[in-house]
Amino acid sequence: MKKILITLILGLFLVSFVSAGMSFSIQPHSVYNFGDKINTTLDISSNGEFNEIISINLKCGNGEVQVYKEFLSLSENIQKNVMVPVVKNFIGNLSGECKLDVFSGNKLEISSSLFKVSNSLKIEFLNWKDSFTPNEQIRIEGSAIKENGNNVDGTYFATIDDNNFSGEVNNGEFSISFKSPSDFLAGNHKFILKITEEEKNGEILNYGEKVTFLNVLQVPISIEVVLDKKDILPGEKLKGKVVLHDQTGESIPRVEVYVAVKNNNGEIIKKIISKTETPFEYLVEKNQSPSIFQVSAYSNDLINGADFNILENREISSEIINRTLTLTNTGNIFYEGDLILYIGLDNVSIPLSLPVGGYERYTLSAPDGDYDITVGSLKKRVSLSGNAIQVQKINQTEYSFTPFIWTFVLVVLAFGAYFIFKKWHKPHTFARSKKQKNVKKISEIRSVHESIPVFDSKKKVELSLSIVGTKQNATLGCISIKNYPEISSGQGNVKETFLRIEQIVEENKGFVYQNESYLFFILAPAITRTFKNQKVGVLISQQIKNILNEHNKKFKQRIEFGISVNYGTVITKIESNKIQFMSLGTLITTSKKLASFSLGEIIVSDKLLENMEEKIKGDLVQVGSLKGYKLENLVDKNSHSTFIKGFLARQERDKLKETNSEKKN
Repeated sequence: MKKILITLILGLFLVSFVSAGMSFSIQPHSVYNFGDKINTTLDISSNGEFNEIISINLKCGNGEVQVYKEFLSLSENIQKNVMVPVVKNFIGNLSGECKLDVFSGNKLEISSSLFKVSNSLKIEFLNWKDSFTPNEQIRIEGSAIKENGNNVDGTYFATIDDNNFSGEVNNGEFSISFKSPSDFLAGNHKFILKITEEEKNGEILNYGEKVTFLNVLQVPISIEVVLDKKDILPGEKLKGKVVLHDQTGESIPRVEVYVAVKNNNGEIIKKIISKTETPFEYLVEKNQSPSIFQVSAYSNDLINGADFNILENREISSEIINRTLTLTNTGNIFYEGDLILYIGLDNVSIPLSLPVGGYERYTLSAPDGDYDITVGSLKKRVSLSGNAIQVQKINQTEYSFTPFIWTFVLVVLAFGAYFIFKKWHKPHTFARSKKQKNVKKISEIRSVHESIPVFDSKKKVELSLSIVGTKQNATLGCISIKNYPEISSGQGNVKETFLRIEQIVEENKGFVYQNESYLFFILAPAITRTFKNQKVGVLISQQIKNILNEHNKKFKQRIEFGISVNYGTVITKIESNKIQFMSLGTLITTSKKLASFSLGEIIVSDKLLENMEEKIKGDLVQVGSLKGYKLENLVDKNSHSTFIKGFLARQERDKLKETNSEKKN
């Protein structure tokens, strides 16, 4: 037994003596995607003769597979480069957190550091746009990166509703372009994007998917006027509503709409501001003649109408006062026919021939007593007297003679009172002369005011009460000329000064409109080709203020003024050498109030500030219920300094040219 134990100990010593040391001089990377190769280096150091099978297993959370096996017979240190292809044909579906286990025979010698095997791709969208409109060219761009950080070269498959798209992903980038259908349903649409990386045989190596939503906006396509009836009698109410349809025919509710009722000549006789899907009413006048009227609706640059027919109404109204019967044609057509009058048990036929609104009067007689009188819908008990039942027509000239006499008497008395007053209250000659002189001056000023405008604009600008054009939010400036009767002749360089103002406005693509003592300049997007006109409007108002102050320093004839800058909705219509516009709401009224309140300053309305990116410095002013700010200066942000400096420099150059021109003259 002792000999056996010694032999066993000696054997163990010899085995230990010929074992080999192993280590990884190059460890695996942290992440591998399918299609990659795991390249490592295994260092083997021998303490003597080493003869053993070396094997390496790839061990992951979902399984294990042998990836390397070799019989080694060596007596010196060596390095073995080990390459493991990460493909399904070799490692199967192993993935997740993995390591390489190195075995000598059946003995685990060493394990590599942990690493990840993945088949995932990361998808990101670039410059993602949330909302789209029907019939819009949609472009979706993005990137696809493998989990190991390398770019993807593969194929994308995109799906939205029943529409499918596919294309290539090159160097980690993809671009999907398609045109949205014109009848794209408004709302959120699920957008699914799948990207794959494949082997040559079509087997999928790596896969990524991203799901998001595309919001399709409601776009007004058509407008419809719905009336509760097509035929209506005078005196009745016509009820209706306006329906705004989107790209799929669905209704768009609560959108502002302008409704106009037009007569058979196309003239607007009533305007209504309403909302879509909200009922409106129109009362047909009682005496409106039979004709075809139209209800027109306008919203979002769409216009449509519906006709309704005003029917004939043959109607006579009756009234009895004492013994006098009055019959009036309250219908809408000429009344020709007989009317039956019942007096007690007897009846009388009255022939009528009355125009619309015409009337006739009759005196009723009957043997003394009380009688039930019935005519048309009128029933009344009346006391009558006479020898027999009789209906006598009253001559209209006789009936109207007494009022004529009284009118004549009143006129005569009025003239008599006037001459008596003149006789007893005759003023002194000096006072009369002075008064006549003043009257002459006022009439002279008035005649000049009426004949000569402040300036003669080349463009014809008209303020209209009803036009069909482009509805947009615009910047509106208002100059209140407080001493307009004095300067309306244009003398004292007044006309030249206002022409300079008009020139500045037109250089900035605006137009000028004069309304008595108010001068407006309007910057409408339909003409300026930009929706951001607020800042330009403030800068123009500063230039106008400088021009007017400069005029008051140079010339004897001063111009007293106030300036406001406002923001609101206008409708414009541009024709050859003619501009028509219509302001909505209280835009012009509030602009006038603010400008009238100003004494040589610029008052900026709070509505303009709410719709303006830039800020201003100035004190708050309250004009009734209106709020505004006295402009001190416009805050010059870095992003806008170039624009403001360029604007002011351009105005200085124009001013210098004008000065040089005056010197030459």
